[in-house]
Amino acid sequence: MDDVFAPGGALEHVLPEYEPRREQAALAAAVEHALTTGEHLVAEAGTGVGKSLAYLVPALESGLRVVVATATKALQEQLLSKDVPIAAAAVGREVNVQVLKGRANYLCRRQLQGFQPFLMPEGRDARAWEAMAGWLDTTETGDRAELELEPSDALWTEIAVGPDRCSGRRCPFVSACFSEAARERAAGADLVIVNHALYFAHVASGGGVLPEHDAVIFDEGHRLEESAASWLGGRVSRAGLRRLTADIERACRESQRPYPARQADRVERSGERLLRAVAPASGRKRLREVPAEPALVLIDALGDLSVALQGQGEDLDALSRRALGAAGEVSTCIETEGTERVVWAEPDAVAWAPVDVSGELSERLWDDGPTAILVSATLTTGEDARFVRRRLGLEHAREAVVGSPYDFAEQALLYVPRTMPDPRSEGFTERAAEEIVSLLALSEGRALVLTSSYRALDVYRERVRGRVPYDVLVQGEAPRERLLERFRDEVDSVLIATSTFWQGVDVPGESLSLLVIDKLPFSAPGDPLHEARCEAVEAAGGDWFRDYALPTAMLQLRQGFGRLIRGHSDRGVVAILDPRLRTKPYGRAFLTALPRCPVAEDQSAVAAFFGSGMPVSA
Repeated sequence: MDDVFAPGGALEHVLPEYEPRREQAALAAAVEHALTTGEHLVAEAGTGVGKSLAYLVPALESGLRVVVATATKALQEQLLSKDVPIAAAAVGREVNVQVLKGRANYLCRRQLQGFQPFLMPEGRDARAWEAMAGWLDTTETGDRAELELEPSDALWTEIAVGPDRCSGRRCPFVSACFSEAARERAAGADLVIVNHALYFAHVASGGGVLPEHDAVIFDEGHRLEESAASWLGGRVSRAGLRRLTADIERACRESQRPYPARQADRVERSGERLLRAVAPASGRKRLREVPAEPALVLIDALGDLSVALQGQGEDLDALSRRALGAAGEVSTCIETEGTERVVWAEPDAVAWAPVDVSGELSERLWDDGPTAILVSATLTTGEDARFVRRRLGLEHAREAVVGSPYDFAEQALLYVPRTMPDPRSEGFTERAAEEIVSLLALSEGRALVLTSSYRALDVYRERVRGRVPYDVLVQGEAPRERLLERFRDEVDSVLIATSTFWQGVDVPGESLSLLVIDKLPFSAPGDPLHEARCEAVEAAGGDWFRDYALPTAMLQLRQGFGRLIRGHSDRGVVAILDPRLRTKPYGRAFLTALPRCPVAEDQSAVAAFFGSGMPVSA
């Protein structure tokens, strides 16, 4: 690795502007050791380390078959178009790299043949279908990402492969299948790039989704527990039941078999009854008990539908198995007792997930699977990654922690105002809006405001927009990537966002000079999965706050903080408006986990920072 990352090394020859970083070389050495010894590795690399090249170079040098799994499409594109070519040039060889996506991302020729566009309502989908006409005839990949006009999920579902409707090798279109072609290309690749969801689909199915490989590198590893819980869980939705009956109707029509209308209608009606009985008005509601009568009726209806389809050909036999699988999901949702799983309702679905994924991941992945390497900017809550390793069942993995090459003491200021009320008190959000307006005057816009809830998002939209002379962009008013593009381009603009914008946002330069975080990111009260995990910690003899809620919030806050400084020339202020950083004993733990930088409590310090161009001592 020294030959590649050292001054005058291969990377500097490939990239004349390359700046050797000892932190990057240290991470690369740790990854190389893991690949050589076969030991699992959990590695934190601070912002600016250049972690992608730090794991790609040793991966390509190793000669092993490697899968890289990411949490976001943006990182996949960066790896494919930028980082892998650089790493390949540095190691001096050509690399066959392929991106593989879930089947639902690809056009299905069989579904397309049976699609009836005249049934579509006028409006967006009709326009999307018209715009797709040329692409349908010319696409070589069938990948939805190629489309400029995004079709609705409802339209795309009608013409996509879908994870539960593929006939595989039995399909008459298999020789021209876009999904199969992508899998064949991946089978011959040196490096395969996937997302977390597809990797866990591979785990949940017992293998076979991805090509055989020697090692897997999970980038954005801080999101791994949520990905695992999602794919090791299940759901029964209104849309899923309708898709099942629609697929049966189409298959019966194409095979000229009688459609079991009575059984299909009973499935839809009993599913509707169950979902209406448990549905919350919005968000998620934990279910301590699922009404037995509508659930059992739905199970019996699905069983009758399955029997009606059996023995009528391969396609209908496959749909029969899908109906039985859906019945199994409903049965699982009824089992709400114990601490092993949590069941919740959404407006149009019932879902469940394992409360603790560590045991299942150990058994199905870590113990006998490929060498696993987890990389992220936030895996530690203090000095080590013990919390993350315990949550994922990786207690015996090696650990590497390398800091950031950025000088936060010179580049950043942390502002924690002393006059803010407790965030749990009435009127906090309105008071926070006033503080945000004042801060925007000092920063001249150029700010990302990360909120704790959608209610706060609405309040800030109402009370900030119109009071500042800057363009105020708000999550939900345009697609995420479009908002980020405008935020980067319009230097003095303000972006107000929640949820996914806490991570994966990379806006270097002047456009992001002020980062406002309104509250410490503790999970919202009533979140089913968070609540069940806290209960499980207590049942095991731990303390729910100290052992789960606090470290989870610390990791999230570190993710949010990491949005500010993205380059050596960046400077800026992080304003955390939550006074608990000063008033609560656990506030010290949050502060200790953040990068070391001056801390101020008066707006005059913020004004001085932006006015003088120099950081201000606390």
